[in-house]
Amino acid sequence: MAEPPEAAGPHHDDPPSTAAERSVTRAVAVALGPCRLGYVQRLTGLPAPEVADAVVALTARGVLTDDGDGLTVAAAVRDRLLGGLPRSLLGDLHRRAARLLADSDPSRAADHLLSAVWATGEADPELVDQLATAAPVDPSTGADLLLAALTRADARTRTRWLLTASDLLVLAGRSTEALDLLSAELAADRAGGTERALLLGRLGAGHAAHRPSIALDQLRRARSEHPSGPEHRGWLLATEASIACLVGHPDADGLLCGAGRAQAAHPSPPAGVRLVLARAARAISLGAVHTARDLLATVDPSRPAVRGEAAAVRTERITVQLALGAYEDAAVALDTAYADLPAAARPALAALSCLRLLGVGELLEADAQARLTLDRPAGPLTDEARAALLAVRAEVAYRLGRPEAARTLIDRAHPERPWPDNVPYAPLRCAAAADPDPLRHPALIRTAAEDLARSARPVLLAAQHGPRLVRALLLLGDLQRARTAAGHLTRVADRTPVPLWRGLAGHADALVRRDPEMLRAAVRALRTTGAGPALADALLDLARSPRVRLAEARAAGEEAAARYGRTGAVGDQARAERWLHRLDLTRRRSAPEAPGHGLAALTAREAGIAELLAAGATKQQVAGRLYLSFHTVDTHLRAIYAKLGIRSRLQLARLWDGRERPAAGADRVPAAPARLSGPPGASPSAAPRSSRGAG
Repeated sequence: MAEPPEAAGPHHDDPPSTAAERSVTRAVAVALGPCRLGYVQRLTGLPAPEVADAVVALTARGVLTDDGDGLTVAAAVRDRLLGGLPRSLLGDLHRRAARLLADSDPSRAADHLLSAVWATGEADPELVDQLATAAPVDPSTGADLLLAALTRADARTRTRWLLTASDLLVLAGRSTEALDLLSAELAADRAGGTERALLLGRLGAGHAAHRPSIALDQLRRARSEHPSGPEHRGWLLATEASIACLVGHPDADGLLCGAGRAQAAHPSPPAGVRLVLARAARAISLGAVHTARDLLATVDPSRPAVRGEAAAVRTERITVQLALGAYEDAAVALDTAYADLPAAARPALAALSCLRLLGVGELLEADAQARLTLDRPAGPLTDEARAALLAVRAEVAYRLGRPEAARTLIDRAHPERPWPDNVPYAPLRCAAAADPDPLRHPALIRTAAEDLARSARPVLLAAQHGPRLVRALLLLGDLQRARTAAGHLTRVADRTPVPLWRGLAGHADALVRRDPEMLRAAVRALRTTGAGPALADALLDLARSPRVRLAEARAAGEEAAARYGRTGAVGDQARAERWLHRLDLTRRRSAPEAPGHGLAALTAREAGIAELLAAGATKQQVAGRLYLSFHTVDTHLRAIYAKLGIRSRLQLARLWDGRERPAAGADRVPAAPARLSGPPGASPSAAPRSSRGAG
């Protein structure tokens, strides 16, 4: 039996049979996606009826497909057709398509022009300039277009395209390629003095995120060794000033003045934005956060002329919001920035997002986001972004009661670099101050105090950093540095008078002065903010304050433990609960005495001193163990004698030994005297030991 004839259908192998069909097929094949009939007509230059007839015939044979979005050509036909076209014809078709789409669809036009340059090596300089930096064009495509067209550019155009390409590569997250490109061009030494200065300046700006010392040196050389036009000097000075302000360089103010004069003499939008960023960075370093906010508000980052600085402006605005405690505003700004900015900015945005989560007490969310960004970054990780993300993870580990994990993160990630190349790692040094045993990181903690002397930026991003640094310095016995650090925080509060900074500065100052009233005021101020962990830390320090009555200390400790528990800080919660247990032991021991007299009348500090003295320690030993002066111990001792109605150390020892003992099992957690009355905020395990001595 004969087989039935094959059903009629499309034949993809049917070649276009007329000149019009061939022209239409080539136009659709070259198109980078579905195309409309009008586009085909303009690209081919054929009359509309002739194009329509060709499209109908080609669609009927299955060569073209119209799915509603536009015309496409079968893949097999496209590959065969384009593979057989002469490169000159292919390049001409792409170039014509780029001209047609330049105004209506710059992104597709740039792709067409790039294909044309790859095909023939020839470029239309005006069209390259128009499309490479157009806002809708992806920075990576724009950079590739400029680099592909370099071979046919004259010397001046070549330098200009190289500089623009390096900026676009940075925007696209291809920073290493940008540095390699600029280094190779400088090594070729084919540019004049002005062009060489600009290349060296761009190279210096590229090193700012990793090695500020190299960046400052190259920018300084660009200004001094190679003459540049006055229109470029402002950009070089503003860029150098912005880096100097970020690292707290002593020349920052002088560079700002020079950049301001250069910008006034020869205004330039890119240099103007760099100057605003530099001035804002200087204001932040001084703790004048409102001034930084007002400066940044003068810049419109959506302007095409400042496209390269848009990410820096947006991230600095979010930094200001975090420093002011405007956590909800920062969350909205972060969501918007994620949608608007290129992928290269996302690691920096992720670091700010994690710091925001840390500041409000969403610890597990902060740790998860930091881990995800470190494992699978959406763009290149700068040293600063990596250090901030690792610092978030380390602080969460400390608060969860996993100090060894936190120490491992810090030790592995913090390099041994001198200033200013260690500035990007400041977040890790702030995280080290959270260690319950500060002797594990004494050098990092002292360096963090030196950072604060240069710039307030390290303590502005996470509210708890400042008071915690002061507490760690006190535990190290470095009272002078602790006082200096607290003074810096007070200056920030004076320049940025918001409840957050009144509370933080008051907390730090109270730790140095051992003043419970200042701690109470700090707690009241922090209650009006969203900085949950900072408030819990202040409450715990109030509970540990030596001049607070047991009832108030217990109430503060209970609230601190509850707040830690709500944020998931189980390690901090356990510390607070251990302190509450020791307060209970002290209360039970003093319970038989009448209120206002006897053991019940002693403050927590006085009880701690009494226990040490009753155990045989000398006043000098007590002073050293509790970080007090000999005069302070003597004053407390006179108050103890007056409240207990005794006159000698022997009477004190007898009275202390005869006090009511805790119930069975209650002494399983020893109330070590040195730990009971350590410095405000001290870790129970951090107080030094000393041997007992004779009175």
